[in-house]
Amino acid sequence: MTSAPTSDVVDRALELMGTHIRILVGEPTGPAVGSPEDAADRVEAFLNVYNETMSRFRPSSELSRLNEDEREEIPASPLMCSAIAAALSAAEQSDGLVDPTLLGELEDAGYREHWKAENRVELREALADYRPKPSPAGVAQASRWREISVDEAAGIIRRPRGVRIDTGGTGKGHAADLAGELLAGFKTWAVDCGGDVRIGGTSGAEREVQVLGAFGDGQIETMTVRGGAVATSGLSSRIWRNAEGKSAHHLIDPATGQPAFTGLVAATAAAPTAVEAETLAKVALLKGPAAAASVLSRFGGITVDEEGNVERIGQLEAAPRVTITMPSSKSTKGSQ
Repeated sequence: MTSAPTSDVVDRALELMGTHIRILVGEPTGPAVGSPEDAADRVEAFLNVYNETMSRFRPSSELSRLNEDEREEIPASPLMCSAIAAALSAAEQSDGLVDPTLLGELEDAGYREHWKAENRVELREALADYRPKPSPAGVAQASRWREISVDEAAGIIRRPRGVRIDTGGTGKGHAADLAGELLAGFKTWAVDCGGDVRIGGTSGAEREVQVLGAFGDGQIETMTVRGGAVATSGLSSRIWRNAEGKSAHHLIDPATGQPAFTGLVAATAAAPTAVEAETLAKVALLKGPAAAASVLSRFGGITVDEEGNVERIGQLEAAPRVTITMPSSKSTKGSQ
């Protein structure tokens, strides 16, 4: 996200959750709401808690402890229950394409540690390295996610012993949605968690969303959003070489357990919530060019194929990386 600086919006950027975070907070509707700076502090503190709770790269995180637990019924915090419920909802809505039980497959592909930018392989290089005919992703025959349940009232997660959970497919969107709940009472606000953007505010003002291309080719489109979310799923942000020297990435085909090469390199979706937008974007990319339009048609979106061709779908137009031009900026605070 980018913002044009003036005087009445707090604009805060930080690195967290293995990605870039942006928090923008406009004027409060009244003195009881508090200051934009304090609101940004609350959001930043919450996102730190989210990271500490849900990171699969932290051995001490609640998610890591859950995955190591041999019990089939595991006590869980409200945040953990909410995050896994969101992941299961995405699995249900996607008929299993967005599958939160592919942690082992992701690790086998080489994504075992926190992402390091120096490991990144350029998208065009990866596509040149990968020559099999692209094909749509499919669902896993086992559908292990169907064996997981969340009892939020009791604070219990149930799953068969040995089934590990990865909320990476919905986590950034879920965090952005919950962060937005902390900003009720402000005229304008936006939370961007690594390109999963939730926008709101009591004013109902439009936000201009500038769209950047998948191949580093600059802005390719602009759209306006009054509220809701825009989210992106793309290959370029996480591509590396595996132990065999072959290009791999973080979007796994549940049917094969391998990184998916479907003919699309990026898809962005608009939706009422960031989890919904993130789910739609992933489904569009995993299904490939032939089915993406039907996935994105309800709320709108954009796809980019391996040749760099852009297809705009529906009334809203967005793309692999999103920048938001907000009307003003007051302060910036960084944090690791």
